[in-house]
Amino acid sequence: MTLRAALVAALLGCSSPPATAQLVLPGAMEPSPAGAIVQPKAGRPKIRAVTDDAAPKRAAQATVPVTALVGRTLFLNGGETQVTFAARDKAVEVGRLTFSGTLIANARETCRIETPATPIAVTNVGRSSGVERVRIDDPTCPITFQVLDGAALVEGTQNLCEFKQAGCQVNPAGLWGPNPGELGPDKAKAIEHARGRAETAVRAAYKSLIAATGKDRAAVMAIAREQAQFSSTREETCREYADEGRHGYCATKLTEARAASLGAKLGEALDAKAEHKRRRSGKSADKPG
Repeated sequence: MTLRAALVAALLGCSSPPATAQLVLPGAMEPSPAGAIVQPKAGRPKIRAVTDDAAPKRAAQATVPVTALVGRTLFLNGGETQVTFAARDKAVEVGRLTFSGTLIANARETCRIETPATPIAVTNVGRSSGVERVRIDDPTCPITFQVLDGAALVEGTQNLCEFKQAGCQVNPAGLWGPNPGELGPDKAKAIEHARGRAETAVRAAYKSLIAATGKDRAAVMAIAREQAQFSSTREETCREYADEGRHGYCATKLTEARAASLGAKLGEALDAKAEHKRRRSGKSADKPG
């Protein structure tokens, strides 16, 4: 396949534990240093589309803080596994965590695990791919979340959790979001508009990232393959979300996460390009006249 064909295919597709510290409520869109206590701000960020100009431009978007999850109960793929985030003493914690899984001895049989009522610590593990990441420090089932706007994503690389005394195993990977009952017809239009904005942001950031990469054929091909893979990963993840065909919530959230990831990579590429230009200018200035 030619480079041009790979890029066209990818563009069509896009339409569709490190060192830790106790997490505290951040008070701004920029993440706070681990251990710093600040007051939370009201309001939630919105992902804004970048302009589609010929010259690559940095994506304009805000990182969703973990405060967007406080007070919410999120359901894994809209099902029975659920987590409730709370705030106490200016720190984020999990007030309730319930798992629904399958028996280790017989995967056809379901099982349910109620964690103790004791609050579970939430740890900040830093920002990656344009989103904040936090970990629930449950002793049996530690889970790392990507914090999205009104939801949280657990990647497929997350390990299965085994509650051996109960003979129960749980797969926490997937999108943790609202119960499908909360996504009625009155929400459909807003979800559709959000999906459109996210797809516009993805296309613009993708084009800008390709432009910023320049003539590095290997890098361009890697970006194109990753973009093409995103569409299939989104479909595979979201087919597990309850009633996804009706509301499209999961696809919207994953598209927003993809926009954040591309925006972060674009920023890194532009910074590297600017640094390279600065060094070349410095070397030129050092040459004798």
